[in-house]
Amino acid sequence: MRGLNLIVLGTAGAGKTALTKSFGSWISENTDQRVAYVNLDPGCDAIPFPADFDIREHFTVSRIMREENLGPNGAMVRAAELLELNVAEFSKRINEIQADVRLIDTPGQMEVFLFHGGSRMMELLKGTSIALFLLDAKVATRAAGLVFSRLLELSIALRLGSPTICVLNKIDLVREKLPDIDRMATSPEALRDRLTREESGVNADLMLSLSEVLPRLLPAARLVKTSATAGEGMRELYDIVHEVFCACGDLT
Repeated sequence: MRGLNLIVLGTAGAGKTALTKSFGSWISENTDQRVAYVNLDPGCDAIPFPADFDIREHFTVSRIMREENLGPNGAMVRAAELLELNVAEFSKRINEIQADVRLIDTPGQMEVFLFHGGSRMMELLKGTSIALFLLDAKVATRAAGLVFSRLLELSIALRLGSPTICVLNKIDLVREKLPDIDRMATSPEALRDRLTREESGVNADLMLSLSEVLPRLLPAARLVKTSATAGEGMRELYDIVHEVFCACGDLT
């Protein structure tokens, strides 16, 4: 895992920052690898880990709002532009960090990284890069939420051109529903059955069509389940990150 960049992505509230801290702490405590932390979210007020590179040293959403007289949305768009304009310099700074594993926490709005400098940064980062897509377990309790989330996972893999691991986070909030989520995630038949029961009309037709396409486009892989707040699933996540490099390429 020498020179490994783990890019933590997910929708707002999926637990990216908490997972970054929890997984980094687990690696530090259970291996001899040196972990570095990178914060690419200019909108956060505070981070729970010691950042070796922090984009807030260059700009923040609140500062942009104040200095350019913009609202929150306009300031986030401007921050995205600044990320894209400075991606070469930021990548250079990150590459200079001496570490075995670099955990890179991305903006709460995933599209900021995906469509404004993220793919270019992946090209410029030295070492091997893997995207960790965090799926909020509460969203996955419904079949349609699981389908849409897997579409986002596919979008990340295509946009960034890197191996992508789907991580079901916040399992402590839906523990009793985990068997159902597992069945939907691993059995196309179970997913179609739930979609038929939960959706109706055009929605049902669309979801059913997508559920049939996704298995053909996404590589088969087991669903890693974590709770960043409880520190659960870190060993499983660590193991599957290693298995990305397995010659067999099988993550099931």
